[in-house]
Amino acid sequence: MNLALTYLMAHLIILPQSVNKKKRKPMIPDNVKHIPKSVSSNQELIQEALDLGCTKAKVILIQTISMAHWVNLHCQFGCSQYGKLLTCPPCTPDTDEMAEILTEYDKALLINATPNANVQEIVVHLENSFKRKGYVKAFALGAQPCNLCDPCTVSTFCQHPDKARPTLQACGIDVKTTVDKNGWTDLAQQKPCSESHTIGMILLN
Repeated sequence: MNLALTYLMAHLIILPQSVNKKKRKPMIPDNVKHIPKSVSSNQELIQEALDLGCTKAKVILIQTISMAHWVNLHCQFGCSQYGKLLTCPPCTPDTDEMAEILTEYDKALLINATPNANVQEIVVHLENSFKRKGYVKAFALGAQPCNLCDPCTVSTFCQHPDKARPTLQACGIDVKTTVDKNGWTDLAQQKPCSESHTIGMILLN
């Protein structure tokens, strides 16, 4: 074999490797390629709350919502609004009734707003928005006693049924334990129904 042929064969071997080599597409991990629809949906719910000015938002399981009879006891003996508002006990579901109601839900969006925000407006807005998105059982629970009417028409009927919603505490929900369970320990010391209370919730199917 002469030198010219040897030179040519060497380059024919190298040529396909250096010139004709196809570029491979980067591999996408399966856990990124196939994001569960439920996760994507939860992120949309959270983002909507953040867009309204919430400092935190988290989708939680219904099983992590803590119910306690002592919460209603504190409403009955210690709260000046007891019996004066249609969104406060004894007009609201008691602890046992609320526990039954929660069994009809799968999850909830827990939110925390800024001190200057109107939590009631935020949770009602989210409730209505989520209903339009297919969460037909969506229901809002606020942070502070209703102040839509002064005084409340407690002896007749609600003047604003589209806006008035009970607080978490009014339905027997132990907010401190609930936020603790869901990793928000920094908010667990908020005083229920006070002006500084900024935690709300939207129940979701």
